[in-house]
Parts: sequence; C-alpha cells; structure tokens
Amino acid sequence: MSFITKYLKSDFIKHIFTVFSGNVIAQAIPFLCEPILARIYTPDDFAVLALYLSVANLFSIIATARYELAIMLPKEDRKAMNLLGLSLIISLIVSVLSFLIVWIFNTNICKILHNEDISSYLYLVPLSVLSVSWYQVFNYWNSRKKRFRNVAISKSVESITLVTSNIALSFLKSLGLVLGQIIGYFAGVAVVLFAFLRRDKSHLKTISSPEMKEVAVTYQDFPKVNSVHAFGDVLKNSGEIFLLSYYYLKEQVGLYSRTLRLLSAPAAIIGSAVAQVFYQKASETYHQTRDIRKLALKVLIALACISLPFYAIVFFWGDDLFAWFLGENYRIAGIYGKYLVPYLFFRFITSPISQIPLIVNRQKKFLLLSWSGHILYLFAIILGGIKSDILLGFTFLSIFSSAFYVGIIVWLLKISKS
Repeated sequence: MSFITKYLKSDFIKHIFTVFSGNVIAQAIPFLCEPILARIYTPDDFAVLALYLSVANLFSIIATARYELAIMLPKEDRKAMNLLGLSLIISLIVSVLSFLIVWIFNTNICKILHNEDISSYLYLVPLSVLSVSWYQVFNYWNSRKKRFRNVAISKSVESITLVTSNIALSFLKSLGLVLGQIIGYFAGVAVVLFAFLRRDKSHLKTISSPEMKEVAVTYQDFPKVNSVHAFGDVLKNSGEIFLLSYYYLKEQVGLYSRTLRLLSAPAAIIGSAVAQVFYQKASETYHQTRDIRKLALKVLIALACISLPFYAIVFFWGDDLFAWFLGENYRIAGIYGKYLVPYLFFRFITSPISQIPLIVNRQKKFLLLSWSGHILYLFAIILGGIKSDILLGFTFLSIFSSAFYVGIIVWLLKISKS
C-alpha cells in the first residue's frame, strides 16, 4: 500500500493530473455552453467559422515549422531558447505570408469555398496564425520547465475567454465566433507569456543568429517529416470542410461542424489522457521487453468498452439528443452523427496507440499510411458530393475510414512486438 501511495504522490502523476484537469476544463466549458451558442448563432454562422478555421489552420500548423516540438529536447536551456526564438521568427514570417496570400487570392478562395461571407474575415487569418503558434511555443517552454500548472491555467483561460467572447459578441453573428477564437487564444498566450517573462526573461539574451541556425539544422527532421505528417492531418480536416462547402448548402456545413464538435469533445478528454499514460508506459515497456502488444490490446479493449455505450446511444437516439441539447434546428446534426458513428468509434480507440510508430521508429511508414487514409476519407466525401447526397457521402466515409482504421490497428499490433 505504501508503494501505491508513494506512486500516486510522485511528481509524474501530479503533472499528468494537472495537465489532465486543464484539458477537462478546456473541453468541458465549450461543450456545456453549446446549448447557449446554438440558440444565439445559426448553422450558417457555424459554417462560416468552420470555413475560416479550415483556412487558418492550414497556415497555423506550419507556422513554426514544428520547431516548437523540439523545445523539450535539448539538455541546455540555451539551445531550447534559440529554438523558441526560431519558432517565433518563423511564425511572424508565415503570418505575413498568410496575409499576402489572403490579400492576393481573396476572391478565388471565396469562389472555391462557395461562400462570399468569409471574404472580409480572411484578413484575420494572420492574427489566428500568431495567436495559435505563440500559444504552442510558450506552452512547450512551460512544459520544459515543468510548470504544468501554467499550462493547465492557460488552457482554462483560453477556453473560458473564447466562450465568453462568443456570447458577448453574438450581435456580430459569425464575426463574433471568429473573433472569439482569436481573443481566446491571445488570452491563453498572455498567461504563458507572463510566466515566461516573470521567470525566464534573462534567457532572451542567449538568442543569436548562429545558434538559431545550428538548432535549425540539428532538429531539421521536425520541418521535414513531422510537419508533413501534421499538415496532412490538417489538410484532411480542412479539405473535408472545403469539399462540403463546395457540394452542399452552407447550413449543412454548419450542422456537420457541430456534429463533430460535440461527438469529439468527450472522446478528446478521455483519449488525450489515455494517450499520455500509454506513451510513457509503452516507451518504458518497449525498452525493457521489446514487446508492447499486450499493453496495446488492453488499451484497445478498454477504450472499446468505454466508448461503445456512448456511440450506441448516438446511433439509436442521436437525432433526439441533438434536438434536446441544441434545439430542434440541430436534429439533422444528430442524424449526421448516426452515420458517422463507426468512423468516430474506430478513430477513438486507435488514436492513443497511434504513438506506437514513434516508439518503434516506424514514422515514415506511418506517414505514408496516414496520407492513404486521408485520400480515402476525402474521396468518400467527393463520391457523396457527385451524387448530391450528403448522407451517402457519410456512409462511404464511415465504411472507408472504418476499414482503414482496422488495417491500421492490425499493423500497429504487428509492429508493437520486435
């Protein structure tokens, strides 16, 4: 018993609980406020937000060339600080480039998206790029210094500010949703930036051009490999919104965005916590035994048992639940959820063990497989769009994606034993 007590009191468990609590608050607040937002904003407003974020995220994901992920790795704070400086400089460059692209191709972008309402909002993309990238950079610095309380607080502040801004700016309609995203992230940045300036301001003098060049070369795999993988994930998410906007009505896009938002929130809370614990335990186990298949199977079975009741309820009563929770106007979103249940289920149980390729050094193969899955995903939406039947598209999406994830699970289990 003393061992268990000692383990529960360890810094490692305390840090996990601290970050987890921040994740719960960050996810729970927007989720619980969805009924309010759904009644003061229309599906068309949410469609504009979904389109805006799809464009902004394409820039945000590469805004730092993924160098912010490397901040945790160097032994010396000096190198980590130069990675921080490098990340911030790249984010400024990408922000300016995003403005130029939006300025030059604004009309073309709106035509592709079949939505003229987003035209003026696109000029806010540089602010989103800066807020998201700086939020990530200073979060990783605080994580490096084991100031996980700051990380948790920043996530909570970002979430609370976002929802508060959305409600306060509801008179601006869709613009209120967009501004809420930007204000929320800048509020989160303020927390981690203040913590940085209060305790680490003196480190700024160690930043220099030669050392930034040195760390850029040392950690070049992050922009070369990791950024390609991350960009593929965002391209899939943005691509689906672009295609849905091209083939269907603005209202349908807005309803779909709410479907994913609500059905992904609970899974994100549980899945992220399991992923953190699994990554640490699997890495330790693999170094000792070169075999993490049993652990992976345990995680898969546990997540399946946890999530099956939830997804079963959505499958049978999703339309009634959405109508009750968000209002009758969102009943169709619940119907969308029914068709997406198989895909969401397999995505949920696969997500935590998708870190296995990192542990066994099979990232490049996994990158190719991931891009294959993205192509299948978008192809399903195109098939539905050609037939002008969104439910048919979601049917194909669930079939293709479920088959893909089953194949990924088989492959992950195969490589999990040396």
